[in-house]
Amino acid sequence: MEDENPIKKTLRFLGEIIAIIMIVRYALLIVEHYVHYLPTEGVIADIINYIGIYAPMALMICVGLSAVWGGSSIIKLIFLIVCAAIVIFTFFPGVADTITNYIGVTPAP
Repeated sequence: MEDENPIKKTLRFLGEIIAIIMIVRYALLIVEHYVHYLPTEGVIADIINYIGIYAPMALMICVGLSAVWGGSSIIKLIFLIVCAAIVIFTFFPGVADTITNYIGVTPAP
């Protein structure tokens, strides 16, 4: 473990931080269920909602990259392509529509 790749160390560290943030969010929501103290609108509510939406995706990408980083270049490339597709289809729906129209694939309704 001592001679671990610095990129794997960084990815593992990011994954740990994201996991802690997710645990804190879930703990806040459980306490909120019994004692209503969190705002339902505003910046704090938006941050809590964004953490719930995007933190699991970020955690999966960090852990996955950490897992494939030392392996084959082909596996790493495939994983990076899948991650790029997920990010593009999540954050850039216009680009996703252009790609699907170019390929000739119609998304299911």
